[in-house]
Amino acid sequence: MSDPQHEQYEGLAALYAMGALNARERTVFESHLEICRTCVDEVTALLPVSHGLAHAAPPVEPPEALRVRVLQSVTGETESPLVPNRETMDDMLTAVEEPEAPTVHVEEPARSGAGTLFWLAATLLLAAAGAIGWYVAELDRRVTDLRATVDAANALTVRANTSLAQARTQANERNVVLNILAGADVERLELDGQPIAPRARARVLWDSDRRMVFLASDVPALAAGDVYQLWFVLPDGPASAALVEPDAAGSVTTLVEVPDTIPLPVTMAVTVEPDGGMPAPTGDIYLLGQVN
Repeated sequence: MSDPQHEQYEGLAALYAMGALNARERTVFESHLEICRTCVDEVTALLPVSHGLAHAAPPVEPPEALRVRVLQSVTGETESPLVPNRETMDDMLTAVEEPEAPTVHVEEPARSGAGTLFWLAATLLLAAAGAIGWYVAELDRRVTDLRATVDAANALTVRANTSLAQARTQANERNVVLNILAGADVERLELDGQPIAPRARARVLWDSDRRMVFLASDVPALAAGDVYQLWFVLPDGPASAALVEPDAAGSVTTLVEVPDTIPLPVTMAVTVEPDGGMPAPTGDIYLLGQVN
């Protein structure tokens, strides 16, 4: 059931949005807007339309008689529901200004909501919040993309630094090998291929500083999970010297660290062991070099 107090304002939201109410009617209707969310919603919905129409044609001040006829056609009354005459208008304005005898009575709980300016501001704030939310989401996407780019660049830098470090290590090892081979005090031990690898050949060289290099050729390729292990063969048992990995051509060049407890020259051998090596030989002997 509709509110009798609200019925007299029905249809006036469009006129208010179009600016068709005079000053007094507008004052009374705006006072009603302070307590009527329904009219606020209707005005808010109609304002964009009225603004568009206002810019579509030049404004024309309507004749008073036309305004009265429009009000009559909207309200169905012979006189304006808001300003039927000056005396009635004065009474309504007095009712608005004097709460003791209001013409339009609204229960006090109805004013728990905010006024017109609040609702209109809230509408604009929600629209602005939507725009801000989109902008924040766009900034977040750009930051995420930038972080991904930085992470990729950092990964490339790490790989480049790793490759550079490996190249420097290999260059240092080559320099050591060349110094050993070119040294005047170099000593050597030849290792012969055993029946399981008759074509394999190897040589161990070291200098007076006990820097040692192991060189081999024609070493057979191994099955997955196996590795070649070089041994110092001592009277009290073998001691691991190094793990060696031949390249695709079966060649090996490996620097060997010689502990101070190992006497040189010493018998050396190469066996096949599980990947990672063993503390003592378990596999077949592929190469063997004995001290004369």
